[in-house]
Amino acid sequence: MALVESNMTTKSSLLQNSLSPARWPILAFLLSASMLLGAYGFEHIGGLAPCQMCYWQRHAHKLVMVVSLLAIAQAYFIKNPMLRHVAKRIFLWFIALAFLVSFAYGFAHMGVEYGWWEGPKSCMADPSAAFTIEDLAQSLKQKIDAPACSDVKWSFLSLSMAVWNALISLLGALMSLRFAFKGPAR
Repeated sequence: MALVESNMTTKSSLLQNSLSPARWPILAFLLSASMLLGAYGFEHIGGLAPCQMCYWQRHAHKLVMVVSLLAIAQAYFIKNPMLRHVAKRIFLWFIALAFLVSFAYGFAHMGVEYGWWEGPKSCMADPSAAFTIEDLAQSLKQKIDAPACSDVKWSFLSLSMAVWNALISLLGALMSLRFAFKGPAR
C-alpha cells in the first residue's frame, strides 16, 4: 500500500513540476500545435472541409504558438534576471490573451452551430436554393466554397470540434492566467 501511495505522490509531483509557470509556454505551444495538427488531420486525412470560422480558430492557435515561442526565446536573449522575470510574466499574459481569442472564436462558432446567432455571411450555405445541372457544370469552373459554419461535421461526446476548441482554449487561458498571477519561476 505504501508503494502505491508513493507512486501516486511521485506522479502528482511530476505533474505539478511539469505544470509550472516556467514550463507553461512550452506546454501552451504543444497544446495549440496539437489542436492545429488535429484540425489539419481532420481536413486532409478525414476529408472534413473547414468552414470560414474554423480557419479563424486555426489562426488563433497559430497566434498562441508564436507568442509561446517568443516567451521561450526571450529567456535566451534577456540576460538581466529581473527583466527576464518581468518579460516572462508579460508573455504569460499574452499567451492567455491568445487563448482567449481562440476561445472567443470557438464560442462564437458554437453559437452558430446551436443556432443562437447567425454566422458571418461568408460561411452561410443555402440548402433550399434551387440547383440544376447547369449550376453543377458552372460550379466546376469556380472556386470551391467552404461548408456552412452551422453544419456540424464531426462530434465526440455530442460536442462539436468548435465546442472542444472553446473548452480546451478556455482551459489554456485559465492556466495562463493562473501562471501570470503566480509569476514565472526564476
